[in-house]
Amino acid sequence: MTSRGAARPNGQSQASKICQFKLVLLGESAVGKSSLVLRFVKGQFHEYQESTIGAAFLTQSVCLDDTTVKFEIWDTAGQERYHSLAPMYYRGAQAAIVVYDITNQETFARAKTWVKELQRQASPSIVIALAGNKADLASKRMVEYEEAQAYADDNSLLFMETSAKTAMNVNDLFLAIAKKLPKSEPQSTSGAAGRSRGVDLHEQTQQNKSQCCSN
Repeated sequence: MTSRGAARPNGQSQASKICQFKLVLLGESAVGKSSLVLRFVKGQFHEYQESTIGAAFLTQSVCLDDTTVKFEIWDTAGQERYHSLAPMYYRGAQAAIVVYDITNQETFARAKTWVKELQRQASPSIVIALAGNKADLASKRMVEYEEAQAYADDNSLLFMETSAKTAMNVNDLFLAIAKKLPKSEPQSTSGAAGRSRGVDLHEQTQQNKSQCCSN
């Protein structure tokens, strides 16, 4: 199974509705946030990924039955000096992926801090997913799957262990988020960076519809 195919489960879907949602990635530096996005959006992996400065913006769509979910993805920098910028990106977001490295316990503790911040300051209805990345390095594991799953259950989070390197669960994670987002009455919120809207794009052109799963 190709990594891109899983992101478009219905192939050339006859999607009758296009919904657009803002999604933000948060987590400590070097946990693989940019690699997850690169794998999801372009089906690629770079062994030596440069650190993100500020934030990067990408888009990708997922087809669900009669709906195309278009993610506007903000990949934020993990370095502490950029922490103060984070609210600008998660404000108005309908979804967030908090990433940690399964080989580094500190990144898991930091992920918990991000989750608390989102629960306190982000939209009350935000869909939060916890991603234990670098699952291909299981022999160096420092964070047990059961520990992370229990934490996710306690905080009503989606949870998957992922590997940007092997593509394990990457598309499945975004697909699970898409399924939890409100497609019938998408939220319309104004947020920072001019990209935070969850709007029904049903009225958009046929050309946009045809692109939902074709590239």
